[in-house]
Amino acid sequence: MLRNFKKQKPEKHPLAIYHCSTKTISRSSGRSSVAASAYRAGERLEDERTGLVHDFTRKDGVMYTTIISNVDIPLSRREIWNLAEQVENRKDARTAREWVIALPEELNDDQRRDLAKVFARSLVDRYDVIADLAIHAPSENGDQRNYHAHVMLTTRKASVGENNELVLGEKSEIELSNAKRATLGLSKTQDDIKEIRQMWADQANKALVHAMFRETIDHRSYADQNSEFQPTIHEGTEVTQLRRKGIGTEISRQNDQIKQHNLSIRLKNRYGSYIEQSSERIQQKFDHWKEQKDIQEKQRIEQEQKQRELDRSHSPNRGFSP
Repeated sequence: MLRNFKKQKPEKHPLAIYHCSTKTISRSSGRSSVAASAYRAGERLEDERTGLVHDFTRKDGVMYTTIISNVDIPLSRREIWNLAEQVENRKDARTAREWVIALPEELNDDQRRDLAKVFARSLVDRYDVIADLAIHAPSENGDQRNYHAHVMLTTRKASVGENNELVLGEKSEIELSNAKRATLGLSKTQDDIKEIRQMWADQANKALVHAMFRETIDHRSYADQNSEFQPTIHEGTEVTQLRRKGIGTEISRQNDQIKQHNLSIRLKNRYGSYIEQSSERIQQKFDHWKEQKDIQEKQRIEQEQKQRELDRSHSPNRGFSP
C-alpha cells in the first residue's frame, strides 16, 4: 500500500550507503511479531494470543507497505502474524525474522519501492516464506538520507491447506541450527547471511546503474575492503529513542563524528576524482590546441616562404646586384 506521505527534502549528498542486517523476533526477549508488524506498517493489530491491541496508526514516516508471498490466496497482517504466534509453543520461540536495508537516497520513491520489493521477493523465493514489507522515510531529527525498509519474514514455510487457508509448516532453512543444516548438506547460517548481504548489494547496484548513477555499495566490512572508513557503533533501542527526541548520548555523538568522518572521505574520493578527471581533460584540450597552433604556425611560415620565393622570381632586378 502506497501512503500519501509528504517526503522530506533530503540533504544533497548523492553517496550510496550500504546497510543490510538481520535479527529475529523472539518471545525470549518479550517481543511479539504481531506488535512488530503493527509498528512497522503503522497499523492497529490485535495479538489474539495475548489479547493485547497494538495501535500505531498515528506513526509517522511509513511510506509504503505490502505483503509478498508465493501462496495464491489473499493475506492480511492480522492473519499472518497471529498464525505465526499460534503455531509456536515454546516460550523462547522465534516467531519472525527481520531484515533491515538502507534504500539509496539517490533513487526516487518508485525506484526505492521497486528495489525493496525485489529484495523481499528474493527472500520469499529463497525460503518459501511470507514477507511483510514496510518502507520508512528518514526520521525528522535523523539523517535525511536514511530511507530504509523493514522486511519481516515468517520463520516457517507457507502453503495453502485443504480448506484454502494459510498454513505455516516446517521451519525455513535459515532458522535451522548449524548442526541440522550440516545434515542437509547446507552451509552455516552465517554463510547464508553473507550471501544475502551480497545479493542485496548486487540488487542495489543494479538499480543505481539503471538510474544512471555511478555510485555503488559494497557488502564487505570496511576492514575487508581495506578502507579508510570507520564502522559506527550499534545504537540500541534506548539510544535510538533518545536520538529521535533530540537528546544526544555518548554513543550517538560518537556515531555522528564517525559519519562525518566517513562523509568527508566519500566527498574527497568523489570530487577528488572529478578534479583529476577535469585536469586531464583540460590538459588534453590544451595539448590539442597547442598542436593545432603549431600546425597553423608551420603552415604560415611555409606560405610566407613560398610568397618570398614567388616575389623574387618576378622581381625585375633579378640577377643584378644593387
